[in-house]
Amino acid sequence: MIAWILFGLVVAYLALDTLRLRGRAGQLRVLPAATGDSEDFLSFPAELPADVRQSAIEFARTEDLGLVDLVPAKLPTVAALDLLNQVDPKIYRGGRWIRGTSAGEAILYSRKAVDKLDIKDPADPTEFVTVARRVKDREGVSVDLAVAPTLPANPYDLSTRKARLRKYGKRPALSTAASVIGYLAVLGATLWTWPWGLIAAGLYSLQPLLVFAGTPLRPKDLWLTSIFRVAYQPYLWIRTLSGTWRTEAEIQQEKDMLASAPSYRDEIERGTDRFFEPRRESCPTCGAVQLEQIVRSVDLVQRKPGEFTMDRCVSCGHVFQNPRLSTAGLDFYYRDFYDGHGAGAAEAVFSGSPEPYYDRAKMVMPFTTPRNWLDVGSGHAHFCRGAKEILPETRFDGLDQGASIEDAVTLGWITESYRGNFKDFADQLRGRYDVISMHHYLEHVRDPWDELDIAANTLPEGGYLLVEVPDPEWRLGRLFGKYWMPWFQPQHQHMLPIENLKKALAQRGLEPVAEERGKAHLCNDFVLSSYLFLASIAPRSPSPWHPAKPKLKALRSAAVWSVGIPWLIVAGLLDKTVNNSIAKRTDRGNAYRVLARKESS
Repeated sequence: MIAWILFGLVVAYLALDTLRLRGRAGQLRVLPAATGDSEDFLSFPAELPADVRQSAIEFARTEDLGLVDLVPAKLPTVAALDLLNQVDPKIYRGGRWIRGTSAGEAILYSRKAVDKLDIKDPADPTEFVTVARRVKDREGVSVDLAVAPTLPANPYDLSTRKARLRKYGKRPALSTAASVIGYLAVLGATLWTWPWGLIAAGLYSLQPLLVFAGTPLRPKDLWLTSIFRVAYQPYLWIRTLSGTWRTEAEIQQEKDMLASAPSYRDEIERGTDRFFEPRRESCPTCGAVQLEQIVRSVDLVQRKPGEFTMDRCVSCGHVFQNPRLSTAGLDFYYRDFYDGHGAGAAEAVFSGSPEPYYDRAKMVMPFTTPRNWLDVGSGHAHFCRGAKEILPETRFDGLDQGASIEDAVTLGWITESYRGNFKDFADQLRGRYDVISMHHYLEHVRDPWDELDIAANTLPEGGYLLVEVPDPEWRLGRLFGKYWMPWFQPQHQHMLPIENLKKALAQRGLEPVAEERGKAHLCNDFVLSSYLFLASIAPRSPSPWHPAKPKLKALRSAAVWSVGIPWLIVAGLLDKTVNNSIAKRTDRGNAYRVLARKESS
């Protein structure tokens, strides 16, 4: 019975996956016939065939596109499948939150679309993705893909696939592990239900042919890859994981990493104890001396050295890092996280689902329609980008310490940026904003009460402060211990229970008018905790603080994720069932929001 269940699942998955990929391939637009040329458009490579360039310009003008990624009809099968797994052409153009992508062959873009974006000609195939991503992020610019029937396809060097997958935002070891699991499932179904299992094997082998037959894409190696797929797939895994080719950006990143490694080494050799202040014996909120340790953790995300403790006040429930990082410690642990070495990963996290951004903006609508909104701790300003969809008439500005807040102005996500601490700009910002927001900001600062003082002094009478923070009272936080993502050591220094925050707001003349608990919850605790655990045992890429390259990194990672992927699937189901049920039943979650109004003096 188990064998037949496996057979049914394998056949069903292959059929659905084939239909999914085939649907995407069929949705790809094809360039129209060539009609003219224009100096307003640039292309790379510059020496595009004349008919391709003219057709692409006509397509861009007709569809009002700032950039067109040109996909050769004869794109090799592996490259074509990777592209279709990355993008759904039906929603790609209109999906503001879908990241830009590319087949890595040729692009055409208008001068206006790339103005001030510091776009450079791609140095290697992966840099086409960088250009497409950068332009697609710009407000008011549309980007799309189109098949160019007469554009020659470059040979696909499998030694570059590992780097290409990384550029797509995928982990090569994890992607390979998923492919191995699928392959083994097909093999098991074939052997255990012989001869009926040949249906599964045949469907697996012929999947590429079924995906592309009759679509605009006609890979020249399609028949060969399909017929020999069972033997070719293990070869593809080996070539992918053993690939040593690196992009120009990765080579430069390694140079930068090695250049900063001595500085990190010197700091680490001096010990991490100097990064901490003396331990507190009382609660910073209420002064009570009864404290209990609830978290003891290492840096699970960056893996910088050090050990961190979070205590909870038995009296008021306030959770705080104890001992607290000093300003030197904050500099050490924040460095290369939101910018520098870790900038790409941080940006990818924030550019995920926009739904939380929409919900935050909607929370103020029953109370006010703001003219000017300041987002404090805005990061890359993704919230402002999303909130503009809900409040198109509102002007959004952002404040943050990172360079990304200045880039947000160039992209059109905010109107004005303030780079630095909130305190540095308090005087010039006073009275200018109807709404000030702090989303997942207060838990990072050394003194959240001081930040609330500044917000209260900056807002005009009748203005609103919107705060969102992790909820330390969420029951799954205790269950998952240090692997619960919102504990996020060493960055999170204070975790305020909602009653403590509302009391602190009221003390500053900010009267709470609305709160959201269950609605602010993100059902991801099981998945993120599981991912943190798996990532903690999988070998990592070199970093300035750990510059040595792990031995057999790719194979060891593939082994970890081969076991981990099935568990992550289970964790996802637990989030959709158990986690979601608890949140709905209790109206609680892993975060909460409070909206407060500044009362008359």
